[in-house]
Amino acid sequence: MLKKSILAAILLTACSSAPPQPRSFTILAVNDLYRINGVADSRTGGQRGGLARLRTLRKQLQQEHPDLIVLHAGDLLNPSLLSLRYQGEQMVDVMNRLDGDDQAFDERLLVTFGNHEFDFRDPAVLDRRIEASQFRWLASDLTFKQDGATVVEAENLVPSWMLDANGIQVGLFSLSTDMTDPGFVQWADPLQTARRMTSELRRQGAEAVVALTHLSMAQDKQLLQALDDEGPDLHIGGHEHSRQEATVNGRRILKADADGISALVVTVTLQEGGPPQVEARFQEVAGDFPAPDEAVQQRIDWWLAKHDREYCAAQEPPEEPDCLDEKLGVAGVELIAEETEVRRFETNFGNWAADLARQAYPKAQAAVVGSGGLRLNEDIPAGAEFQRRHLAALLPFPNDLRLLKIRGEVLQQVLNRSVETWSGNGWWLQVSGIAFRHDSSRQRAYDLTLLTPQGPRLVDPQEEIYLVANSYVADGNDGYTMLGKELQVSKAPFPTLAELIRQALAEAGDEGISPRLEGRICNAERAGDCLAVKQ
Repeated sequence: MLKKSILAAILLTACSSAPPQPRSFTILAVNDLYRINGVADSRTGGQRGGLARLRTLRKQLQQEHPDLIVLHAGDLLNPSLLSLRYQGEQMVDVMNRLDGDDQAFDERLLVTFGNHEFDFRDPAVLDRRIEASQFRWLASDLTFKQDGATVVEAENLVPSWMLDANGIQVGLFSLSTDMTDPGFVQWADPLQTARRMTSELRRQGAEAVVALTHLSMAQDKQLLQALDDEGPDLHIGGHEHSRQEATVNGRRILKADADGISALVVTVTLQEGGPPQVEARFQEVAGDFPAPDEAVQQRIDWWLAKHDREYCAAQEPPEEPDCLDEKLGVAGVELIAEETEVRRFETNFGNWAADLARQAYPKAQAAVVGSGGLRLNEDIPAGAEFQRRHLAALLPFPNDLRLLKIRGEVLQQVLNRSVETWSGNGWWLQVSGIAFRHDSSRQRAYDLTLLTPQGPRLVDPQEEIYLVANSYVADGNDGYTMLGKELQVSKAPFPTLAELIRQALAEAGDEGISPRLEGRICNAERAGDCLAVKQ
């Protein structure tokens, strides 16, 4: 009996001294998701991304991780072809089905505000979308006031939230960019907000703190560098449209591809005496990997059919329900307009659009077109029709063109801004009439060259240049503060890029358009021709 007691005591001691099992939780995250159905995949003829595939991926992950946290890091209500008509109603409706129940509140899904949530500049629209959302919106650094009155409020609009995930208390808060000011939003200082929210959540018992951010990667890094241990354990971010990751002071920043082309699957494991260990993978989302959820896809198809019918009926005079399938022209070669290319490199489609802009003004020597306004996010295969649907999706924003008179040194500043951070941002410019070299390590454009009828030559900083730009850039937005209305020499009515594209497609006929790369933007990471003159 005594021997049994001693053996039991030894076993009990051994069990009690065994190291504790690591504790972890899992996150599924997306960002900058504009289209409920994803985008066309020119390589396969199928689709990439979309909410029906995201629903399937969530369902699969929840089989192993029933406490899965699902996050969206902003930009969902706009822009898209459907949002021009429904102002994000379609996106909220389909996201309400990501938990498999279109009636129940989704306790595991949280989103935050991107700059495009404020495009409609109407607090009543934003308030309706939040009220209709069966998930929570995080607004840690935002207040919604106009003339002293709160204009957006709802029970599911919260400054922070705590979730139990696999027995771990996870605190979440948000930070949003202030690049779009609709007149009824006020932003608190992001550094102070992050420090305060992290501290409050930890006091409330959070064992891990996650910041859901819609900031540039540079801003994410600056925050973690400044805050160190006073900051969150992980940033799940958006705003840039291509997958990114970085580590600052042992803490990770993670962003997926736009439109759900990839999703983040993140495992966070608690550690003693330091920030949690974070393991992440970028899950490709395309075709049948995973296959679209049938119920969610049916709802998406309902919205797509409803939109086409109502869009065509609203034309003057009313048109047939298939009017968006109208053939405008033909792609003589593959047209590269997918965002990971058109927001980071010279592309043949970008060259063509910028050339059309320059040709709109006889005086113009050069043109720049902001890639953030070219929102097709898919390539058009050689021989395929360029349809009215493509044009409508490509240019959801006003796209009138302005002529400016600037000095060469200002043009240099414009192109320096274009290459700044080089991370897939919409301020990247497609160009015409000029060439330059770009090395991502230098953070500036160099060997700036004017392509003249007499041949290429370096730009003199003091010479005057007539430049065409789309109105958003010409007015000084997207960080182009060196431009502005005072430099504009054109008068209304302004030519629009949409009309120029339609006209050029018609003139090309069945031979189609065949723009090519010319070496206007000479990237050090890609071999090829270069038109820039070396200094």
